[in-house]
Amino acid sequence: MSEEIVEKIRSFLRKTILPLEKKWEAWKSKVHLSLELQISIRYMMWMAVFGALVFIPVGYVLFHSNLDELHIVFRYNEHDWDFELTSLYYRTILLYLIGMLVIVRLSKKNMHRIAEKMQDIIKSTKRITINNLENERLNLEGTQNELRDIAGTINGMLDRLELSYETQKQFVSDASHELRTPISVIQGYVNMLDRWGAEDAEVLKESVDAIKNEAQSMQELVEKLLFLSRHDKKTLKLHKKKFDVGGLLQEIFRESKVTEKERNIEALDMDSVILYGDAQTIKEAIRVLYENAIKYTESGDTIYMGCEQENENCVITIADTGIGMDEKDMDNIFQRFYRSDHVQSSNISGHGLGLSIAKLIVLKHAGTIEVKSQYTRGTCFRIVLPLKSY
Repeated sequence: MSEEIVEKIRSFLRKTILPLEKKWEAWKSKVHLSLELQISIRYMMWMAVFGALVFIPVGYVLFHSNLDELHIVFRYNEHDWDFELTSLYYRTILLYLIGMLVIVRLSKKNMHRIAEKMQDIIKSTKRITINNLENERLNLEGTQNELRDIAGTINGMLDRLELSYETQKQFVSDASHELRTPISVIQGYVNMLDRWGAEDAEVLKESVDAIKNEAQSMQELVEKLLFLSRHDKKTLKLHKKKFDVGGLLQEIFRESKVTEKERNIEALDMDSVILYGDAQTIKEAIRVLYENAIKYTESGDTIYMGCEQENENCVITIADTGIGMDEKDMDNIFQRFYRSDHVQSSNISGHGLGLSIAKLIVLKHAGTIEVKSQYTRGTCFRIVLPLKSY
């Protein structure tokens, strides 16, 4: 068949069959039939088509030949049953129609049960709101096969939504709590300035210094919250390029030697390791670990920094000989706003967001962050970044 003929057939089908199919689909969309009725009609249509394909050719042959004069004899236990072929043909059609009605009836009854269960699922789903999300779940009793899978999937989705909603509520509550303290301090000093600050230079200086410190703390908190928000909304963008992690750590090490006089800052191996990543965020993660080491050590303690290549990974180490952590703290330190009981009782400042941000940065680079610690003996963090993550 030539390409010209094939193209003509395609053009004919596009002009005739496709418009009819679109009109049929448009008509079906306007007619609202129950699911059980649609399936029952479909059963009947296919069975009618099957019957027509079988019985019409047989009937044509039967009535346009001498086959209708034949008889078929069935013998069973020495008894004979004589059937005329035409009579047998009619009886077969009758049995087929009865069987078709029975099958359609049974299928409709079965579909009715399925439709009822689907209606229960729809009604239960419509009742679920944010106010009853904790208690409302779909009932799996009486459901089977795919319907049970659908109900179970919806329940799993509701569990995840509830967890996400509770996490957001906790996040807002913790953020509000963290902001309440500096706002209260600022309000207190503003009131004190309003009363005596203009006349008392000492009160004025104390108030200004306190307000500056609390404002700085609030700014840092807001920046961390914005970072976490961008991550949660999938809008956090990294500007990746090749850079020397060892050189970056040496820069932080030199700055630390100049600014930190009370702790001993010691360098471990400082290998030159080329990594493809966002240098700024990697530097932020390292600073989080270094600043934590400063917070949780005392005068005379030692902080270690190192960078080396292990197999196909870049390993950054920040260790200290500070107060360390117990097992409970190690299980929770990467949770947002988590702060150890030992830290809170020691009045060490912080928001409990640094380590969660550091972990997010490391994960964004397909890496891992490991921690080993012993209470009162010190802590060691290791950032492991794959070199072939690009």
